[in-house]
Amino acid sequence: MADSFSDSSITAPPTSYLPPIKSLSSLAETSRLQECLAYLRQIYVPNVRGSSRRRKRPKPKPSNGTGSSSLAVLRRDPFERAYSLRWLSALIRLDLPKIQEDAAALLAICAGTAAAGTIQRQFEFDLDQGRSRIQIALNDVPLSTNASNGDYFSSVGAQTWGGACVLAEEITNDPNVFFPASTNAKAKIEEETFRVLELGAGTGLVSLVARKVALEVKRKMDIIATDYYPSVLDNLKANIETNFPTPSSHPHLAISSQFLDWSSSSSSDLGATKFDLILGADIIYEPLHASWIHAVVGNTLRRPSIIGGGGGLFHLVIPLRPSFAAESSTIEQVFHMALHDRTTTRTDTDLGLVIFSKEIILCDADSEDEHDAEGSVGMADVGDEDGDEDGERNVVRYAYYVIGWGR
Repeated sequence: MADSFSDSSITAPPTSYLPPIKSLSSLAETSRLQECLAYLRQIYVPNVRGSSRRRKRPKPKPSNGTGSSSLAVLRRDPFERAYSLRWLSALIRLDLPKIQEDAAALLAICAGTAAAGTIQRQFEFDLDQGRSRIQIALNDVPLSTNASNGDYFSSVGAQTWGGACVLAEEITNDPNVFFPASTNAKAKIEEETFRVLELGAGTGLVSLVARKVALEVKRKMDIIATDYYPSVLDNLKANIETNFPTPSSHPHLAISSQFLDWSSSSSSDLGATKFDLILGADIIYEPLHASWIHAVVGNTLRRPSIIGGGGGLFHLVIPLRPSFAAESSTIEQVFHMALHDRTTTRTDTDLGLVIFSKEIILCDADSEDEHDAEGSVGMADVGDEDGDEDGERNVVRYAYYVIGWGR
């Protein structure tokens, strides 16, 4: 069930909005209980991404007591949170299976994200300048803090992070940038397969959005979403099946998941396939990642040719987290800035992978408290940002790179 509340519509605290705990057993309308769960979800499970991208953050306006500011106050209020926990605990004791399942997952979120069960999130993106919308349903698996079950990042990969939302929005804002018309005059567009590779796909949001957009651009397309960790790949496969059940009604648009180890990509079966588009979001969090990714892209990105045009492109979005500043800086150490325009080097043979463009995208965080030392789990990556030139806080910064073959 999609949440029907907006930030501005929530003005009453849980102690006032929720039905009294004593009356729950006599409340027969499950629709009313679903409304209550949606209300609590809007408070304690806010949207994954920051708000709209911008170039300069406007000065804050005085609060009128409603909207995001009051929502943040509710979210931080320990009394209201404690009451919500008691209310959810009472609701779970009722013999209502679907309600119990949703309430239990939400209870874990309110009590602490690490204890949470799998949460399904709904995403919507405008397409064709708002004339249509793309909807994606994703399962976010809880973050594990148990060292015995392997690497911490195996569970991080099963969360949806803000960078994926930013890149997905870029795709829906201008699909033609990502899926250009064929430059091969001899090939029929419906016969020529446009190949897409996503690195570190995680929950698969970016690939799933690309697959939805492919319906609009009318190209034969093969999308492969890759990751390293088995648990992440299981969740990724499930998310693909949720959004695109088999058998597909559009067999010319394929999407699949696949294992990929960046550190030994040369031995991967993917090396035999050259991709027109490579996508990556939030994939730099270790010092060696940039070098590994450089090798993967160099081995799989289609090179320029007279027939095929200027070669494939790698679109990369990374959050500029203070806690990962050193790791983020490695991108420009291994991918150098281009010295020449892309169109002037398409037939050269001595080409390397270069950065054709870099853009800083700023987003407002959804609230003041959806972060920890490493960035928020499954939410916007706020970290400890210092704000922009106006000195304001809670700004999420992303670097957006377009990389390809050049000099």
